[in-house]
Amino acid sequence: MDLDKLSASELAELEARIEAKKRAEKQKREDDINAYKDSVDEFVRKMYGILQPLSDKLAEAKNLVFSEANAIIDMKESLYDTKVDRHSNTFTTSDGKLTLSLGYRTVDGWDDTVESGISKIKEYMKTLAKDEAGAKMYELLMELLKRDKKGNLKANALLTLEQHAQRFGDPLFLEGVAIIKAAYRPTETSQFISLIYKDEHGVKHSVPLSLSRMDIE
Repeated sequence: MDLDKLSASELAELEARIEAKKRAEKQKREDDINAYKDSVDEFVRKMYGILQPLSDKLAEAKNLVFSEANAIIDMKESLYDTKVDRHSNTFTTSDGKLTLSLGYRTVDGWDDTVESGISKIKEYMKTLAKDEAGAKMYELLMELLKRDKKGNLKANALLTLEQHAQRFGDPLFLEGVAIIKAAYRPTETSQFISLIYKDEHGVKHSVPLSLSRMDIE
């Protein structure tokens, strides 16, 4: 189309048609966006109606599991005359086909006195670099005293430190480990329940109890 050959009225009519097309396209986009938002609203409300009652049932089931587990643990303590650590427990059926684990997830933490314990261990470590065996022990202790990303000692290293302290019997080493042990302040973050069963082939499977996690714990 040669615009130069169009009359003024024809140009005006063309401009009006173009403008009308733009308005129609803009309106369609607005309508499509509103339809999308309506679909999101409908989807979320529908899923809420499905998931909220499920969440309530899971919470109710969790409370039942922990309540009945406490009764079983009480029975165990009475029967075997022992104190059970209730932080984490695992129960398995006599045929070995079902295993239920429950407890509390924790984050390691220490109070400020942990630094005194570390200082005493490092003071003891100064006496080690006298021979090859001492040098190896020095390296081992340095590895055990390494911090995690949050600047904390690793709780699983404490047991190894304690074992070495008892083996060597050095008062300074023993005192340092005792201080570190007393400074341990773990924080419970959440409860957990894990249920695992074995199929007819002896293969383990986890019963999904979370929408975001289905692996065997």
